[in-house]
Amino acid sequence: MTTDLKTLVNQHLGDITDAMSPLQLLNQTLDRASMTNVQSGIDAISGSDISRWRDAIETGATPDARWLAAEQIRADILKYRVGQEDFEQTFSGTSFKDATQAASTSETLVDGVYTGTKRMGADGDIAGTWAQQGNAHVSNFGTTAQGLRVNDDDDDDDDNPNTAQMMQNAFFAGLRGAGLDKQTIDSLWNWAKTQMQNDPSMSAERLLIGMYDSEAFQRRFPGISQMAAGDRDIPTPGEYIAMEKHVSKELKRVGMVKEGASFDDLITSLFVNNVSSAEVTERLNAAEQVMFNMPQEVRDSFNDYFGEQGTTIAMDTFLDPLDSWADVKSDINTARTGGWGMMVAGLDKGWDKDLAQRVSDLGLSQAEQWSRFAELKEKEMLFSEKLNEKVDLDMNDGIEAVFDMDADLKETLTRRAAERSAEFRGGGGAMVVGTQTGFGASNT
Repeated sequence: MTTDLKTLVNQHLGDITDAMSPLQLLNQTLDRASMTNVQSGIDAISGSDISRWRDAIETGATPDARWLAAEQIRADILKYRVGQEDFEQTFSGTSFKDATQAASTSETLVDGVYTGTKRMGADGDIAGTWAQQGNAHVSNFGTTAQGLRVNDDDDDDDDNPNTAQMMQNAFFAGLRGAGLDKQTIDSLWNWAKTQMQNDPSMSAERLLIGMYDSEAFQRRFPGISQMAAGDRDIPTPGEYIAMEKHVSKELKRVGMVKEGASFDDLITSLFVNNVSSAEVTERLNAAEQVMFNMPQEVRDSFNDYFGEQGTTIAMDTFLDPLDSWADVKSDINTARTGGWGMMVAGLDKGWDKDLAQRVSDLGLSQAEQWSRFAELKEKEMLFSEKLNEKVDLDMNDGIEAVFDMDADLKETLTRRAAERSAEFRGGGGAMVVGTQTGFGASNT
């Protein structure tokens, strides 16, 4: 018969009454596991398992090594003993992937020693999920939300000098699990101490929920505080920090520098305007293409069409969250068409933006657009009217004709070509008006 986990923990882990520590994390993990069906399966946890895990933690050479061992053991228990199906049924809302991110691998577990540096993901904290959902903490071992072992009786321990330290460590553990840096945690703790002085019954869970309204939190995560007034999904601190790291990495990749307030404002704007990390990468990839890999004519078209007066296009142009990604992609396609018109048909630099956009919106491939522009180039003599030709055709008319955007213009152009061909075969023809051919600005 399988022994229940609470009994095994009492026998092999002992009485863990210190503040949040690596062994407390093991105790907390076993408490969570006891809420699942782990002891009813073939992977039931044994007393020797608990002793082995405790030894792996205690033999860590440094505090950080002991924490890493505890986190990887936690992930191992949840991933390989509890399993994804049982985990998700029991801890709805907590990410199984993030909770088991630190699971041991051949790189992190060498000869039974935990050596890796992986940590739990931002959405893998079961207690944090409970707090965010506004649910009460559940425990089979008689622990607090942070996994601290407490007495089974109702004695009031508020007078214990260790209570404040335990609360601080529990609060710190919750914030550290969310990925916050030490400076931010220290600042939030100053706020938390004030809250506890004003309300002696304050719990760590209530502090973690209430910190969103603190000045220190809003200063560190301005995007979250601005989104709170709307009805959008608000990121967790862990998601916010992950976005900061992703954006910073992507900016360095393309050689763009943003620091201090400028970087903070960018992150805030990205969140407020619902720009995802994947979209940030897409936008910067597009910026690289336009600025470094496309022909000069395309870059010139982008500057002429979409640059601010007196300035040139920069990376910021593509990353501005106020411009929808759909609009940015449309602008890039329009600039491509503008550049190709200059390259193939000899059109003037900065030729009609609205017409370039209409051509781009046709959805033709690059090869098809080049073919139409080449056709336009071949017919450029048709746009220098003869004295007996009553219809004046200009460059815009030619573009609309060869791109099948105006049936009447296409017919007029075809008829003029046929008439001139007939005149040529007959050996005559009226004088051509103007001294220039093609689509240059000097044509008359």
